[in-house]
Amino acid sequence: MNLELRQVSDGVFATSRAAMQAEVADVIVFDMDGVLIDVHQSYPVVICHAVTAYLQEIGFYGEGLAVTPEDTTYFKAAGGFNSDWALAQGIVLMFLVKAQLLDTRDLKSLMGSPPDAATIARAAGQYGGGLGGLERALENLVESSEFERVKAIWDRQRITRLAQEFYAGEQSHEVFGIPNETVKESGLMLRERALVTRDLLEKAPFRYGLYTGRNAGETAIALKMTGLDGLIAANAQVTEDRGWQKPDPGGLVEIVRALSPRLLIYVGD
Repeated sequence: MNLELRQVSDGVFATSRAAMQAEVADVIVFDMDGVLIDVHQSYPVVICHAVTAYLQEIGFYGEGLAVTPEDTTYFKAAGGFNSDWALAQGIVLMFLVKAQLLDTRDLKSLMGSPPDAATIARAAGQYGGGLGGLERALENLVESSEFERVKAIWDRQRITRLAQEFYAGEQSHEVFGIPNETVKESGLMLRERALVTRDLLEKAPFRYGLYTGRNAGETAIALKMTGLDGLIAANAQVTEDRGWQKPDPGGLVEIVRALSPRLLIYVGD
């Protein structure tokens, strides 16, 4: 296979085949988080606040956040956590299992005791990643009866609700259709910033699609806040509530049906 690279623009290199395909392509489909929008100050921080708030609701104690944004990256690297809500649920389960092991609900003690987040995330990856892989990794740390007791106080729906409120804050009803009963201030979504300019996308000779793990409400408000609204046709936006989840290629097939491209390029992180 010929992998010889050639320069196609300033600082950009591609194989000859990729360069030729790019010349033919007329549609670019974007992932959203980390591609169109910088979410470093939103979703990872949302996870930290949601995990801490839930643990405190059920009797854990200690100052500060129970988990750091850096900790969340270990689980992302393990694979399978396209949903940040699922990641928040998984990290809570990790704390519940460690609390069972160490017989304490002191968050500081739990944070400083092995196994740490990086070790548990690697184990989750070995079991296939995602929430399922993390559950299997954690189940091996305690007796089966203890694990069942832990899961009995693991309210995944409540964790998701907290995460959604920390993300959207006062706009929770607009974004998720829920009242903000816990988080009364502005949501962390306001920290998001565009990674590309509207002018750049408008001048480029492409039509656009979007395949994201966000729901339609999250997607619409993020595009509006970052000035990218109106660039992507509604029927070319595949969100979580349309029934497809990455990496299922079905979402891309839906966009192909909507736009009938000569050649489609998918850009993800």
